[in-house]
Amino acid sequence: MKQRVISGAIIALVTVLAAYFGGIILKAILVFTAVWGSYEFISIRKSEFNIPLYAIMTISVLITYLFHDYREAVMLVEIIFLLSIAVFDERETFDDACSVFLMSMMLGNALYFMSYVQALNKWMFGYILIAVMLTDTFALFTGMKFGKHKLNERVSPKKTIEGFIGGWFFGGLISFIWACIFKFFGYPAMIFIASSLILPVVSQIGDLVFSLIKRHYGAKDFSNLIPGHGGILDRLDSNIFSIILFGALMILFG
Repeated sequence: MKQRVISGAIIALVTVLAAYFGGIILKAILVFTAVWGSYEFISIRKSEFNIPLYAIMTISVLITYLFHDYREAVMLVEIIFLLSIAVFDERETFDDACSVFLMSMMLGNALYFMSYVQALNKWMFGYILIAVMLTDTFALFTGMKFGKHKLNERVSPKKTIEGFIGGWFFGGLISFIWACIFKFFGYPAMIFIASSLILPVVSQIGDLVFSLIKRHYGAKDFSNLIPGHGGILDRLDSNIFSIILFGALMILFG
């Protein structure tokens, strides 16, 4: 537990610094996340580590993040390469190609929107972090205190409906108060009314999705990079869905 607390404090400090200063600090962290997150996903699969798959996923994630205007072209080329590997490499299947493509698109777009939102307004980036972290925190403590009904035992045996509701309520409320303090960062209030209602739900669904992925591959964590916490993808699970949804809301209504 002590190790987990220390690691958590370091993660929180690095996250705050990256969110506040942005620039080269944030870019370095996101590039590392792209490279290591791709490694974690390729490694977690039951088959032997496949270097071509890793290279394709890493390049796709990095280009989607750093050169987002070319993401459609990247998607098309990646599909061709991944399916070609599935055809000519007997270790890989159509399902493997699809899973790598899906994860690379999720990770690449999440990293892009992290950079995009931080560049728009660092306090708005903090809004997303608060929504996700407080949802996760209150879901944990509410579930421990009041949890009686399992949320989805097949995917995550410890999560409860009570914890889900508690995380949604407090994560949404506190993040909305944060947005009010900063006068909605100069954007229409409806964006933050909607996102404060939706982000805590999507955040917890993201957590469940990544738990489902780990169960599918028979793994407890994506890696042991962070003592007591697992890997990069273990820490990003809730954030990935939330930041993509918020980025979509900003593009549509911002």
